[in-house]
Parts: sequence; structure tokens; C-alpha cells
Amino acid sequence: MDGSQETDDDEQVHPRAIIHIDMDYYYAQVEEVLNPTLKDKPFAVKQRFCVVTSNYIARQYGVKKLQPVKEALAVCPGLVLINGEDITKYKEMSVRINEIMHRFTPHVEKLGLDENYLDVTELVSERIELLEASGDRTKLDHVEGLIHPAPQSDASIEAATDRDLFRRCCCCGCDKRLILATHLAKEIRDSIFSELGLKCCAGIAHNKLLAKLVGAVNKQNKQTVLLPTYGSTFVASLGCVKSLTGIGEKTAQTLADCCGISTVTDLQQVNLDKLAKHLGQEQAVRLKQLAFGRDETPVRQTGKPKSVGLEDSCPSISVRADAEEKFRHLLVRLVKNIADDGRIPVAIKVTVRKFDMAKRTTHRESKQDKLLPSMFRHANGRLVLTDGAQEKMLAVVMKVFERMVDLRQPFNITLLGLSFFKFQERRLGSKSIANFLIKKSDIEVQSITNLSNESITLSDVSLCSNKSSLSAMDCEPCCSSDAGSIASLSGSESDAEPSPKKSRRMIFLARRSLGAAEHRHLGNNEDETTLSKLRVADLRLNSKEYDQDSPTSTPCCSTAATPMDVTGALHSASKGSFFRNHLASTSTDSGVPRDTDRLVATSASAL
Repeated sequence: MDGSQETDDDEQVHPRAIIHIDMDYYYAQVEEVLNPTLKDKPFAVKQRFCVVTSNYIARQYGVKKLQPVKEALAVCPGLVLINGEDITKYKEMSVRINEIMHRFTPHVEKLGLDENYLDVTELVSERIELLEASGDRTKLDHVEGLIHPAPQSDASIEAATDRDLFRRCCCCGCDKRLILATHLAKEIRDSIFSELGLKCCAGIAHNKLLAKLVGAVNKQNKQTVLLPTYGSTFVASLGCVKSLTGIGEKTAQTLADCCGISTVTDLQQVNLDKLAKHLGQEQAVRLKQLAFGRDETPVRQTGKPKSVGLEDSCPSISVRADAEEKFRHLLVRLVKNIADDGRIPVAIKVTVRKFDMAKRTTHRESKQDKLLPSMFRHANGRLVLTDGAQEKMLAVVMKVFERMVDLRQPFNITLLGLSFFKFQERRLGSKSIANFLIKKSDIEVQSITNLSNESITLSDVSLCSNKSSLSAMDCEPCCSSDAGSIASLSGSESDAEPSPKKSRRMIFLARRSLGAAEHRHLGNNEDETTLSKLRVADLRLNSKEYDQDSPTSTPCCSTAATPMDVTGALHSASKGSFFRNHLASTSTDSGVPRDTDRLVATSASAL
């Protein structure tokens, strides 16, 4: 190594220390831990017709990731196949890996089940202070693992210590941070192996992009640190632009077609204006930064995944019915995968990979659509589909599929995928949707009005407590388009409040029945404010029944302009209810039932 700095890298300070942890052949390694007899055999984990991963013995025979099972068996007849469609055990192991990492730092960003970024800048800074205070600087002189680029063996330029090598590249102080980060990475890897029996690789660098890329240089149970000023040289050595994190098949194709760019070196040399012309200014700047190994994005502490998906490579599908059957199986597996998550997805993405017979190339395409939260419910703490929801969801999937695939023309599908995203958190207690719609004052109606303990025909919704059973809508809504489903699940139609027209009609009749003096008396009643919390909907004053009753049918009509007219109307509106018996037996000295006064005041104020 010549130790020269990169002239095109204008980053003079490297303040961060980032570790990228990548589990070796994760699914297969978990299977080895659960069944140690597999360690000496070539075996692979399959999902449906595809190999998702294999151990290194199988790879020596030519078994590859995402290879069809038939091809894998052809190159390795003795291959042992493990069904990995149920990923519960892999998820559980991933949680345990994550727990170990959180013991070292809270700054952990999860990438799938087997990859994680860790920002250990604060931790290594604290350890450096302790080491320097104690006078023990041994750990600061030597790297744990490998260095990239590898030091040259020329004795004339060979450094006395690893730290000398780093200091020849950069004097910003990153030498101590990155070297100590290698010791920390070794501690994390050792903890994972001793506790879980799993091996992993690690990459250490001053940003996320370089940490991930350099960790892949030396695979299987190794770790590598990148010299800080060799970012752009290292990235250029990777060759194809698709090797850069953040550049996928579609972007790579655009770069090739529009700009003639196929390698990272091409991307480094292309004019920014030319790139912006085809990709836009923001995207062009981002790609140029990636090409030189620059990445300022922070390590974002992550909790639950933002999306959960499945993809299956498959033999050629050219009939709609075959695609529908494949999607049906994917849906069942996908719902099972989110059963323990607790959140409700309100959107689904459909992915297809189409094979172009003429060009002999494949093309991936994805589209999405919304889902109704009412398709899900919670049972025994697990998320499941409601009755008939699977067929409804499948209809949504097929509608999206037909937006991407023209069924009138011949088509050739080689991969199908589904993923849930835009999750709603399930909220319990006072923040749930049910309790948002139910005021506590409605729950306390009986005690406020001092009514007797006889049966009250309040609506089911108003009597629900915070501990009542939860519906599928006990979650926080994230989009207004689901308002209809929220309303439909909050209660039966009979529990809804009367229409505005009918409500105004009742107010008019109530006011006509009261004299001005009586109305003022009711307005000054000390209980009116409290009683206004009693909603007419909760008293089941059904306006249809009320409209059908003739004014002459009221049982109490001795004085035309007294509140007793309203009392009679309320008797008719609540036939067979508690109020008929209670109002008849409750009266004041003036002959006007006290509770009737309160009820009329409530009708005027609540409506």
C-alpha cells in the first residue's frame, strides 16, 4: 500500500464509527444450531420452489441463492432440503441477536432479519477516554480482524503498528475511533456466537455505506475495517454500479441506457449535469456521492419493520388462474408472518417479475393498493383475518396484478411477491378508537342522573368501558380513507345519532311545548350542564317512532302549553323502556316530573 490519500475525497474529518453486522448464511445457520447433525452435510433452506440460502458445503457444489430447487438438486444430488416457509424461528433468533447488540449501544438500525448497523461513536469515545486515563493504549495500536486495503509487505513502508498505518492516511483522530471499533465488533460477534452459536461478518468504517460494503470483502466469520481515505478507490474497485447499496436493477438500467454508465468508475467520471438531465438533480447528487463512498445518513434506531413481505420465484406462469393460486398461498403465509406483530396493515404491495422472450431479459414491477382494517381482527393476542377477508384481499391483489400484466397479451411471470406496509399501531386503553368515540361522561350517565338501578336501554357503545373487548379497529388510524370502516365498526346502525333534520324537528317540538318562563327555569337548573352530557342517541329516542305517534295519543295532555306535552311524547318515543315507568312515578310538588325537566334540557342542549 502506498498510503497516499485520495485527491478526489474532500472529506477531511471522519467523526463516526459505524459497524455493520451480517449473519453468515442466516436461515441455514439457524437450522444448524437447531439440528447440529446438518453441519457436515450439504443442505439448503427452501421456500416453495426456490432455495433461499444454503450452507457453504452446498455452495461448493454450485448451489446458489434464489436458485430453483430442481436446479439445485441437479448440481448437488445429495442436497438435504429444509422447509423454511415458517420463518417464526428465524424471527425469534433475530430478536435475540438484536437484544445482544442493544447491550452495547441503543443506536441499532435493523436491516431485515440478519443485518444490522450500529453507531458506536459515543461508546468508543468513552472507552478511549478510559484507556488514555489508565495509560493502557495497547488496544489503540492494533486492529482486530483485517484491514482494507491490505498493507503491503514492503519493509520500507511497513508500519510499526496498525495505528501508524491509519495515521499515515488521516490525522483527524479517526484512527483511534476506528481501531477501537474493531475491538468492539469482535466483542459483539463473540457474544452472539457464545450465546446463540451463530457466526457473522462485520464491516467497520466511518459511514454506513462503506461499512456494509467492506464487510462483504472477507466473508464467513471475519471482520474488515476500511482505511478512511480509501473510500472512493475501494468503491470503484467493486465494478458494476449495482454493487452499490441503493442502486437497484431499474436505476442501473437507466444509467446504462441514458448515460452509458455500467461501472462505478463511469459513475465517478460522468458530468453531474448530464446525470441530472436524466435522473433529476437530487437523484444525480445522491448517486455521485455513493460513487465516491460518501454517506451522511444516520443510523436510525428501528423497532418493528415498516413492511413485511414475501417473494417466490416460480416456474413460468402464463395463466391468470396460476398467478391467483400463487398469490393465495403467499397471502396465507404473509398473514401468518404478521400474526405476532400486533399492528394492522392498511396497504399491500404486489410485485411481479416479467420475462421478455424477445430481449431475453427480466423486469420487476411493483404496485400497491389500500386494505380495509376491518379485514383483520385480534384473537388470543394474534392478528388473524376476519371471515371472508381472504377472498376480499385476494380480489384486491388480483386487481393490482391486472394493472401490471395485460391479460389480453401473452405474458411470462417468473416471480410473484406480496408485502404489507403502512401499519397501524394497536392502541389499548383511553387512546383506542373505541374509547375515542365513547366519552367517559356517557359511561357515567347512570350515576349523573341518579336514576334507579332498573334496566336502562342505553346503547351498547355508551356502556363499553376501557376494558371492553377490542374489535379489529382498536388501532390508531393513519389514513382518512378508512373513516367509513371505522364508523361501521364502532357500533350497530341503531346506535347512530338521529339525522340532523330529525334532530331539529325534536328541538322545535320541545321548545314549542315549553313556555318562556319554564325554558328560563330549565336553563338555570344547576344540573343542566352535567345532564347535557347525556346524548339523545344514548337514550334511544328513535325519531321514526316519535314521528309516527299522534300528538293526541300522549297520555298526559291536560294543559296544552305545559312541559307535560313533552313528557307524553317521551313516553311514546321510549315505548316499553325504563323511562315510561320511571317518569310516571317521579314528580315534583308542582306536578312536573323533575327528571323530565332534566331530560328536556338535555334534548335541547345535546342536540
